[in-house]
Amino acid sequence: MRRLAIAAAMVLTASISWAHLPVGKVWPAVQFPDGKTPAIDGNLVDWDVIPSPYWITHEDLTETVIGVGTAFDATDLALRAIVGWNDSDNKVYIMEDRFDNAIWVTTGWEPMEFEFDADHSGGMFGVWPDVTDQEQKDRLHGAQGQDYGFNQGGPGLNAWHKAQWHYNLPWGQFAKTQTAAEGGEGFFQAEYMLTGWDDLDWHGPDTSVIHDFKEDSIIGLNLTIIDDDNPTEGGYEGYWVLSGATDSYYQGDLLSDFVLAPIDADINWGAQATAVEDQTWGRIKSTFAE
Repeated sequence: MRRLAIAAAMVLTASISWAHLPVGKVWPAVQFPDGKTPAIDGNLVDWDVIPSPYWITHEDLTETVIGVGTAFDATDLALRAIVGWNDSDNKVYIMEDRFDNAIWVTTGWEPMEFEFDADHSGGMFGVWPDVTDQEQKDRLHGAQGQDYGFNQGGPGLNAWHKAQWHYNLPWGQFAKTQTAAEGGEGFFQAEYMLTGWDDLDWHGPDTSVIHDFKEDSIIGLNLTIIDDDNPTEGGYEGYWVLSGATDSYYQGDLLSDFVLAPIDADINWGAQATAVEDQTWGRIKSTFAE
């Protein structure tokens, strides 16, 4: 089966790549065939055909700030996320399907942040405490890796560096829907499209270098879910990190490894827009609370 071949390739690739976090873990990024890339509209139907071996859930995250660790409570926060890519358009796609007992993403600060090191070079890409020249710091910050925090209209920036043009078309895009008003219990669903960069220059694309994604190559990527049920009080209910390292927001060596998988022949891409009732996330999520 194709998935078994992918799994074997993942193990081999992990053995020849330098370790990111969690050590020994390589996640698959599903390859979308041409003509099957998701429409970035906040409707997750384009992702329904992708099976669970490609899923990231809250069970894969570690809370690193307030001491919860892996003692997650799915009645408070539950997550399904998928990372994908397309060879022809040279883009990475991310899907977020989150249950939250108090949604504060649009007006508060509960984004899914992700850090992206497209060429898997590692190293620092933010903070720069020893650099005093502001012009130099602006050029360094986000050049070799990018920290995104799409706030969907709330406070703050969509990217934590001076470059802000690259999350807009044609280089980036995001869209969301949610089933409850701010502060209510429900689902927050979002889609993201990103360009990878070998060198991102905040001045613009003409002085930046786009990364060329290749099948079976490894990228560095981390996902962080911030849970803040009471935004007026400050602090977190949880800071949930895929890599398990809080400092992944500026340090490329602390990101997770994702392999850009070949096209999976076991996925029925012809049924892409058809929901499969017995595998809906609503049903799967309901089992977490049992």
